[in-house]
Amino acid sequence: MLATIDAWVSLMSQPTPEVEPGSSLYGDARKSPSLQVAHAAWNGISHSVDHLHALQALMLDAQILNIYAPFTLVRSAMENAATAVWLLEPPQRPERLRRCLKLARHEAWESGQVHKLLPAVALKGIRSAQQRLDEIRALAVQLHLDPDEIAGQFSYERVIRTVGEATGVGGDLSVLMWRFGSGFAHGRYWASFSLLQREEFAGQDGVVNIRLTNDVDKVLSFAGFPFAFTNRALQLYEQRRCSP
Repeated sequence: MLATIDAWVSLMSQPTPEVEPGSSLYGDARKSPSLQVAHAAWNGISHSVDHLHALQALMLDAQILNIYAPFTLVRSAMENAATAVWLLEPPQRPERLRRCLKLARHEAWESGQVHKLLPAVALKGIRSAQQRLDEIRALAVQLHLDPDEIAGQFSYERVIRTVGEATGVGGDLSVLMWRFGSGFAHGRYWASFSLLQREEFAGQDGVVNIRLTNDVDKVLSFAGFPFAFTNRALQLYEQRRCSP
């Protein structure tokens, strides 16, 4: 696994592999030049590889085994790799474009929430979130996609489940691993008490002190999920970018 991550990091340092004329991704781009499936998928792949590399640097290079942080890195890698697979997996162009626009619409909405918190001077010269939302809606109509469906709720859980099923890893199991990662990211007791090794020590006034520890094998088993998703995303990207 670690040698493969090194190869992926090297790949990310090079120019993005060219989309060949006549390929699936080339056809997608001609239909939707402003929002390209290839760009969105490679963005997910690069983010996943970066988080997996950070996990490798932490555990292998620095030889530090944090209690909680490894699982949040795994969660981020898993979300991004799954998103890339989700975008690339469908063999039909309309479905790839639908997913790409749905993801872009969700991101535009999120940016709008951020814009509300920024001073006006920071937004000068920047397209508003509403402008982006309107552009995506117009593009959906142009592509004969349902703009209301595009504007519907975007669910990472649905993405994770769909990709888990498509890759043979398992939908429920993939969602379970992702939810554990979310639990650690948000400091949930249930995640820590369910997965980490626990030692209890008697304290004063009936209070029990707890020491939690992590182990390498557990982290690596979790990391296997984003690793498998990233590997599949790269396979699909190569398949879709090459002409027949």
